Amino acid sequence: MKRFLMLVGVAVVAAAMYVAASPASQQSKGPTARQFKALKAQVTSLSKTVKGLKKVVTDCVQIAIPIDQFGDNTSAQTEGYDYSQPSGAGNFFTTALDVTDVADTGAVWFTGVLAQTRAACTTDLGLTVLRHRVAKAGFAAHRP
Repeated sequence: MKRFLMLVGVAVVAAAMYVAASPASQQSKGPTARQFKALKAQVTSLSKTVKGLKKVVTDCVQIAIPIDQFGDNTSAQTEGYDYSQPSGAGNFFTTALDVTDVADTGAVWFTGVLAQTRAACTTDLGLTVLRHRVAKAGFAAHRP
């Protein structure tokens, strides 16, 4: 009888350990209704942002050109672009920006929009915002 009770006791302990360790006993609670509503609103907002960014990229980034600075920027200026001063004071070498190879790791990429889709890009970005940014950068904005 002692053996039987010992066997039952071991079986009960093993069953209890199995139930405690099973994945079904450790179910996590899902988000509350309030948390779900907040997450849904955040996903909706981010989806609208992504959609807008894709439209801007499609309408406003149609060409890209790699630009780099070329020429000797030292006081000796042994190479560069031959610059002729308008006053006739002489020529000298100077550095300048120029189109470079796409593999140039020091290049900066300038992007642009084609004339036929300029209106769509302006609408996407907002003309008022563009004028403000141009003025903040210190440039005069051309008004159509």
